[in-house]
Amino acid sequence: MSSAAFSLLHPGVQEAVFKRGWKELHSIQAQGIQAILRGSDHLLVCAHTAGGKTEAAFLPIISRLAENPRPSVQALYVGPLVALINDQFERLETLCADVEVPVHRWHGSASTTEKRRFRDSPGGILLITPESLESNFLNFSNQLRRIYADLDFVVIDELHSFLSNVRGVHLRSLLARLSAAVGRKPRLIGLSATLGDPKGARAFLAPDCPDTVSIIEGKGDQAVKFGIKAFLSRDQDDTANRWNPSAVLAMTASLTKQQVQQAKPLLKLHDSEGVIAAAAGDELDDIASDILSTCVQHTNLVFGNAKQGLEVLADRLHTRVSELRLPRDPFHVHHGSLSKEVRKDTEAVLKSGLPATVLCSSTLEMGIDIGSVRRVAQLDPPWSVASMRQRLGRSGRREGEPARMCLYSRDESPHSASSLTDLMFPSLVRAVALTRLMLAKWLEPHDGDRLHLSTLVHQILSCLRETGGMRATALLTVLVKDGAFGLVTETMFRRVLHSLGECELIEQMPTGELILTPQGERITSDRDFYAAFMSTEEFIVRHEGKEIGKLQSTLIPPIGENLILGGRRWCVSDINATAKTVFVTPAKGGKSPIFRSAGGEIHDRVIEEMRAVLADSDEPAYLDSAAQMLLKAARTIALRSGVLAVGYVAHEESIQWFPWLGTRGLRTLALHARCDGISAETDLLSITYKKTNLDRWRGHLESIRGGRHNALDLAQHMTVKIFEKFDAALEVDILDEANARDRLNLPLASARAAEALTVLNDHAGKNRSL
Repeated sequence: MSSAAFSLLHPGVQEAVFKRGWKELHSIQAQGIQAILRGSDHLLVCAHTAGGKTEAAFLPIISRLAENPRPSVQALYVGPLVALINDQFERLETLCADVEVPVHRWHGSASTTEKRRFRDSPGGILLITPESLESNFLNFSNQLRRIYADLDFVVIDELHSFLSNVRGVHLRSLLARLSAAVGRKPRLIGLSATLGDPKGARAFLAPDCPDTVSIIEGKGDQAVKFGIKAFLSRDQDDTANRWNPSAVLAMTASLTKQQVQQAKPLLKLHDSEGVIAAAAGDELDDIASDILSTCVQHTNLVFGNAKQGLEVLADRLHTRVSELRLPRDPFHVHHGSLSKEVRKDTEAVLKSGLPATVLCSSTLEMGIDIGSVRRVAQLDPPWSVASMRQRLGRSGRREGEPARMCLYSRDESPHSASSLTDLMFPSLVRAVALTRLMLAKWLEPHDGDRLHLSTLVHQILSCLRETGGMRATALLTVLVKDGAFGLVTETMFRRVLHSLGECELIEQMPTGELILTPQGERITSDRDFYAAFMSTEEFIVRHEGKEIGKLQSTLIPPIGENLILGGRRWCVSDINATAKTVFVTPAKGGKSPIFRSAGGEIHDRVIEEMRAVLADSDEPAYLDSAAQMLLKAARTIALRSGVLAVGYVAHEESIQWFPWLGTRGLRTLALHARCDGISAETDLLSITYKKTNLDRWRGHLESIRGGRHNALDLAQHMTVKIFEKFDAALEVDILDEANARDRLNLPLASARAAEALTVLNDHAGKNRSL
């Protein structure tokens, strides 16, 4: 192997590369070696999954460490998941074996002996999660300088998973505090396969000087094989039946504009040829049949938006395997609520080479090495393009293999209570919109304009626990001026401190130092404090003394009823509320709980693309026949209702408006209505103003366009103000200011109101001329 980049590596690292049988370096690896060993900039490495990003960063880092070993951590690897850290630990140990660079790991599952050995003799590379790094500050603050004295590099893997969220700003704060504690600023290296906005990622790594972040991007596009299969759920009026897609298409073709606008064309349809009988099962049975027919011979991943939805699907699959008497059951479940042992067993199966299909949440979305995955499936469209792209990239990791995904879209079968939005099959349309945006290489941009006050509270408490007490000016410097909360003004910061004092979490000493109160000490002593994000109360589920996993308290059924965990059905035999433990026994029959996906935040661009999908007439080749028919039906409904051209439907006592806004925009409009005393409700695509005629709505739109209510006015009318872990510690007026900035989109909502006014006035003018 000969290249200018390879010659820069330490001889021991060169030998490690030869031992791995590499014939040449990937382009990004050669560029990474040059950038790290010959440059001084921070670095962002973007390449598809299995594109060699880890080696692009660590081949040169290990070379540098081998040339100049020091008695402290010299390189810090931060990963979002314990499983990913364990996987990378093994890879880095292999690379470092011949150069005597120590590799350590620190996370909740690492042994006490392993952690103590590291603290006694730190050095080389440390792999850690943000939460475990937080524990270093709280439990070993007097050793931080010694442990990290020679820190030169920080590698952040799966960087996209830290952008625009609580864990990301938490990590940035910890790294700023670590730099302050050891008196040096390491080079930051971000790795990601899913970045739609490299500029935002550069700002995340170096907010004050994003131009100091160089970018290396992998070349070449991977072939993609993608398909969407559409299913209708049971009729809500008659739980025995659901509609056939061909019957839905035939029905919509005969509808008048008035029927569509009133959303009442399906009240009394009883055509036996138009429904699928109860004996045929429900849509999950159909999806299970498809998975069974396509996934048994290979290794596959099936992702879902909600753990319990995956559990129910796994239960159906196990039942089918038993009914068909297959020689082995290839179906497994993997998510964060299962015990560590269950997850490890599943990961071992994936790496064994035997065909296995794992139903999983985001725990397998990241870059953990699980061998060759032939196909990825997705139950219901995800909430973001970024998530869809990341999950697609888990397949086709072998050279020359395409990435494969099948997305199962589920919409309600038309029924007597169907709304106009329901009749446009929003799950299918969103699936198509996400697909179009993904193929166009658009991904959600980084949102770096949020205050993150809850995480600021977390870090204030952490700093006071670490140090025993600090002055307000010192806290301001380390967390705001030199830290991750630069958007927080000094006035706002002092108001936050006042709130913490009012709720008796901190107090001020006569000397001026701020310290934790006994209540603050209790909170920061809890193991749950390590995480800045909110966690829900969970109960341990046990069978014969063995932990199966955990369930949210809200999902636990009464004694005698069934739950599903690990893809198996269990009967609840006892519940110990004090010990937060549920005792279960295996259950073969009985009623199975049914769960639907929880909602997520959708970007405005996705909703705009949904409108474009409905307005188009193309027939995407990636849709199956049912999806083709339902998309045609949805487009017919959208066209005849006028929601594409006019944007609204006037009913006898209400106005239904389709402003084509995402989650924040619709929330903004709903709050405008509340401020103006109008009762309104929203669904995925529309907002309906009750007891409102066109004249009243026109006045309301003028109010929005004219800026009668600012963002703070709107936020003050939010019924739910607490969204994150420490929001409850903040005074209401501070929460209102934060929510006004972080959770609303006033400019776009105002722009849509102006557009609607133009259309409304044009129609009024045409009617007068007639």
